[in-house]
Amino acid sequence: MAEDKPFFLAQNSGLGVARPEDDLLHPEQNALVDDVSCTETQYFGFSVPEARIHGIGYLWHHPKLKTLTGGVYAWRGIKPNLMYSELTDVRCFMSDAAIANDLHEYRLVNGYGVRVVEALKHHHLTYTDASRNNHIDLHYEALQAPVMFGDGKHFEQPMRVTGELVLRGQRYEVNGYNVRDRSWGKPRSETHQPVPAYSWLTGVFSPEFSFNCGVFDQAAGNPELAGTRFALPLERTLSGGWVQRDGKLARIVKATKRVVRLPDMLLPTYLELDAIDELERPLHLRGSMIAANNWSITPNINFVVCLMRWECEGLVAYGDCQEGVWSDYVNAFSSHAR
Repeated sequence: MAEDKPFFLAQNSGLGVARPEDDLLHPEQNALVDDVSCTETQYFGFSVPEARIHGIGYLWHHPKLKTLTGGVYAWRGIKPNLMYSELTDVRCFMSDAAIANDLHEYRLVNGYGVRVVEALKHHHLTYTDASRNNHIDLHYEALQAPVMFGDGKHFEQPMRVTGELVLRGQRYEVNGYNVRDRSWGKPRSETHQPVPAYSWLTGVFSPEFSFNCGVFDQAAGNPELAGTRFALPLERTLSGGWVQRDGKLARIVKATKRVVRLPDMLLPTYLELDAIDELERPLHLRGSMIAANNWSITPNINFVVCLMRWECEGLVAYGDCQEGVWSDYVNAFSSHAR
């Protein structure tokens, strides 16, 4: 494997504590990265499961290049690419002048904006595109404290999401959950990697029960990988994860994953995850895809964003299955490529 690695190829070794200032920019930590791909991000997701609607708001800052990529998109059902979305307005190569006053409150040239109402507790996301009759007005309120990874450069946080979404003139009420995240001080390589699909999985069953897990496809649960150069040793397939339940937060230390994929687009139509956390609590998840879209803003990596219906011990949750796949893997396993 190349030394120029994406951040999610690293394995998280512990948990830390987020501070209110972590909701703002991190110029000191970014300055320590000697790589022009140094990245700082801010992600918010939202969904209307009964209408099979999923969407994301995103800010991607390259401080070394002084550029921003960001905006919002939302869609219904399964789409072959962004152009089929009911709403897509994510722009690349914008000036970072929009965040000259940090992340307290900003608005990009495409109209996407986020205000920090109270750091680590409350955010307000807005967007209006009058010409296409699209509108978003969402409040994100913390359900639990952020889960900081051990390197102190990434956190994830379960949120309640409420507000209004208008797609092509049709109004929807948003009232659900999402796990948002923030990253900084890390390079984001675009180098090709000979690895299988990587999944970032999240879900919130209740204000007291949520999870995250980052894990590659495994040969044991996906036999087509066995004997190929894409099969990673089992101990290297888990990059990180956590479970918050019954007032106790614990890091996931073991995970097995099985996926059923569409043969052409490789989308994860069904996924099983069986994990164990540091408190030796089991997590048995079964997920079915109800909405999906791709997001190829980095041409060497294809990202897909899926809304999953998770089941666990009779409970139901909706959350993300975001995946990254590289060209070699797609060419080896996609029926379209073959």
